[in-house]
Amino acid sequence: MANTLSFTVLASVTASTKRFASVGASTGLRSAATTSIASLKCTPLDPVDPETKQRLGLDTPHTLLQCYVDAGLDIRAGDILVVDSVEYPIKVCGTWTWRLTGSNFKALVVEDLD
Repeated sequence: MANTLSFTVLASVTASTKRFASVGASTGLRSAATTSIASLKCTPLDPVDPETKQRLGLDTPHTLLQCYVDAGLDIRAGDILVVDSVEYPIKVCGTWTWRLTGSNFKALVVEDLD
């Protein structure tokens, strides 16, 4: 767990995640997403700058937001981040290293569908 005191202070938002079960072989349908992580702390959702959006190759009409979470959490692209009952599909999940401490975190880029 790559948690530092500074990150603990910055990670002021309580969130959860949902994950879709695998697609049924006989029906080809995907069931509803269910809770994967019931409670986690993340940094506030901030807009993704245009350069990052272009570098990641994310072409979407929706607003992209980003936040950071503990590196040890089982979160991946395709999951859903839930903050204040609003669901944000996770488009990108990658490792981010904080240069000041060398600690690793997960950077999440999510879509704001509203």
